[in-house]
Amino acid sequence: MKLLHSAIFIVFLLSFSTLSAQHRGKNSNRQFDLEMRAGANFCQIDGDESGNFNKIGFHASVGTSFPLSDDDRWRFVVELGLTQKGSRIDNNNIDRHISLTYVEVPLMVAYDFMERQQLRIAAGVAPAILAKSNVTTDGSHDQLQSDNYKRLDLLPLCISLRYRFTDTFGFDIRLYNSLLNIANENGTGTYRIFRSNKGQFNRLIQAGLTLNF
Repeated sequence: MKLLHSAIFIVFLLSFSTLSAQHRGKNSNRQFDLEMRAGANFCQIDGDESGNFNKIGFHASVGTSFPLSDDDRWRFVVELGLTQKGSRIDNNNIDRHISLTYVEVPLMVAYDFMERQQLRIAAGVAPAILAKSNVTTDGSHDQLQSDNYKRLDLLPLCISLRYRFTDTFGFDIRLYNSLLNIANENGTGTYRIFRSNKGQFNRLIQAGLTLNF
């Protein structure tokens, strides 16, 4: 709970700092902006014998971006959010629900398209700290499996597409794919990048709404 309280405090601090920066930079082209996001996650864990993005979670975040180019189209995005990942394994042998709640910090380079910069494409990484893990096996809490997940998901790759319908409201979709093993022990597993990097990896699709200031 201390971690969650700290995350909430940082969210408010980030929001306040961003609004202050906006106020100070109203007469400048190089402004910070503020965006809030929330929506659903469609998740799976590669390497745990599950699939089909059949675990539903949530995400919520606040973030800012600042220009990297004089035309204001290339921007660097920094966010702080809470996101629920995991998977559901449902076969003849086992019924297991894995819920992993992370505090994450997406860091991305973005480019804004169209005349009013309504369309944004971004890519980067989203380091995350595990705030809570809860695994149930055949309907009962499974403490051994709950303790099997690492404190850090250090290198999830993130690709984002956002479209603003108005200056305030928009819709976005993101793809996340962990590049480093998230589990301590693996009965089975797959690998990323190289074969020694074997284990379990979060993979998810996010879809949600955005509120821009």
